[in-house]
Amino acid sequence: MVLAACASPDPDAAFADLGQAVFERLPEPVLWRTGGPEDAAVDARIAELLAEPLTADRAVAVALLSNRSVQALYTEIGIAQADVVEAGLLHNPMFEVMVRPSTEDGTNLEFGLVQNFLDILMRPARQKIAAAEYDAVKLEIAAELVAFAGEVKEAYFEHLGARNARDAYDAIASTAKDAADLAAAFHEAGNFSDLELAEIRAESEDAALELMDAERDAAESEIHLVKMLGLASGADFSMPRRLPATPATALAAEGLEDQALRERFDLQGLRAEVLAAAEDLGLTEDFRLIDEAELGVSAEREPEGEWLIGPSLEFPLPVFDQGQTRVTQSTLRLRRAQDELLARETQVRAEVRAALAVMASNRSKARRLRETVLPLKEEITQLTLKDYNYMLTGPFEVLEAEMHENETYLEYLEALTDYWIARAALQAAVGGRLPAPQSASLSGDAS
Repeated sequence: MVLAACASPDPDAAFADLGQAVFERLPEPVLWRTGGPEDAAVDARIAELLAEPLTADRAVAVALLSNRSVQALYTEIGIAQADVVEAGLLHNPMFEVMVRPSTEDGTNLEFGLVQNFLDILMRPARQKIAAAEYDAVKLEIAAELVAFAGEVKEAYFEHLGARNARDAYDAIASTAKDAADLAAAFHEAGNFSDLELAEIRAESEDAALELMDAERDAAESEIHLVKMLGLASGADFSMPRRLPATPATALAAEGLEDQALRERFDLQGLRAEVLAAAEDLGLTEDFRLIDEAELGVSAEREPEGEWLIGPSLEFPLPVFDQGQTRVTQSTLRLRRAQDELLARETQVRAEVRAALAVMASNRSKARRLRETVLPLKEEITQLTLKDYNYMLTGPFEVLEAEMHENETYLEYLEALTDYWIARAALQAAVGGRLPAPQSASLSGDAS
């Protein structure tokens, strides 16, 4: 009893337990800001990560260290560990004093010390339930961290793709403006009708509006990324100029669903909840009839000064309440936990299949655009320019071919962005680990 009373929560140990659980799934060890001098090391690490161009993994590392919403998650593991300690503590004994005046000389005094003795018997089972619930909370937090890492990667590729798309729209708008300026010169010389000039100017204005939308999308995606990273507005960091190309080899899809069922932290947490519910049901069934029995010692002082000391025992008579309601509730809680686990497993399988389908589709599209369609558009541009040099075609045909090439490159960038976003979603869906991609050259090499 004395050892149980000496137990106390240790949030640092609980956080270390969490860090060990997720360390292999994240690019950096998780660190907890506690307001102490250790926070300076965290700030130094963030500055070190931001000093170089952000990769997707570096972005995740910065977000885990800097985002305060993530830091708030870490307190939950300390609270859960405190619940485990509390489950191991015995309830305080009750001390009773009764004073009854006597008709004779003196006063009748009675003292009692009562302890719920089932509290002692149930302590190991309570600790086991609390430990299972602690595991569930720890795994749920780990699952949130892995999901958050996936969201950071999605925001990273969304912003990088938006920046590349903005540059492509800028090239399209520049070509359209060149066509409009040339049309204006032809119109002034009398070689273009008013209708032809208006059509080309309208196309130039449409391209300028699309560029404005692309600039807005790039700005919004940057704001979202900065928010996910947990950085202040206007924080200084750099990124690569272009998206990476699709990997040289396709990701093997076999076994990913089984990997997700095996490695997903949220599924492991639900399994821990099922275990806790099963333990709770067994405890309720074992002690449902005598869950309030108390054992104690009673001392009574007679008016004559004589002391009477002896044991006391109190227990309920299961006449009306035989614990059937508590057993039913525990049974239903167990059934609910089992159903939630089965439902989540079905959902996880669907998430993996959906992310795989989107990723594979965009990979095929991006590679076809890069390897087949873009080279054809480049060839068309070069051949049209060659015809122009031989005065077999006009300058507007050259500008039009160049614009079609830029539009195809923009379509390639969109497919490439969607591929990397889907890959980040797939990585989170399978539990945080995928084989490292064998990347080809950067996307910009295609244009």
